[in-house]
Amino acid sequence: MALMASRNPLDALDLTSAPDGPLDLPEGPLDVPVAVRWTDLDAYGHVNNAAMLRLLEEARIAAFWQPPAEQLDLGAVPPPAELPLSGAGSALSSVLASQRIEYARQLGHRRDVVVVRLWLSRIGGASLTVDYLVLTRDDPEGAAPYARARTVVVMVDAATGAPVRLEPAVRERLARFTGESLRFRD
Repeated sequence: MALMASRNPLDALDLTSAPDGPLDLPEGPLDVPVAVRWTDLDAYGHVNNAAMLRLLEEARIAAFWQPPAEQLDLGAVPPPAELPLSGAGSALSSVLASQRIEYARQLGHRRDVVVVRLWLSRIGGASLTVDYLVLTRDDPEGAAPYARARTVVVMVDAATGAPVRLEPAVRERLARFTGESLRFRD
C-alpha cells in the first residue's frame, strides 16, 4: 500500500497566531504524537494489547474531539479534524461500533513517543471508519508499523441512542482527512 504524505499538525501549527475559526490545514492523514507510559508495558516488556487501544484512543481524541471553550481559553489544542460537539451533557454522543488491531511487531517503552498516523477510510451516513498505523519518528514513511488498526465511530442521539446523520458541512470538513482503506491479514 502506498502511504499518503503526512504531517504532524500538533508540531507544525502556531496556534498562538491562528485566527478565530477553522484552521487551514492541508489534506491527508494526521500524525499524532502519543506518549507510551511505563504502565502500558506488560510482563513481557512490550505495550500490552489493551494499552494499544489507549494509544489509538488518545490519537483519535486529539484529532477529532473539541475541548470545552474554557479549556481552549487556557491553551488546549483544537483538533484539526473536528467532529460535531459531543460529550458529557451534549445532545450528541459518539460511540464505538467496532475495533480491530493487527500487531506487526512488539512495541517497547519509548521516551520519544509513538506516532499514530490516522485517517478516515470511510465516511458513512452516521459513522466514520478511522484507520491507523502505529509508527515511530525514525520510520516516517511507515515502512515497518508496529500495528495497524481500524475503529468505526457512530454519532448517536445521547437521549435515544439512535444514529444521527453527519451534516453536509461536517462531511465536507472531514473529507479532507480521507485515504485508502488498510488491508488486514485474514
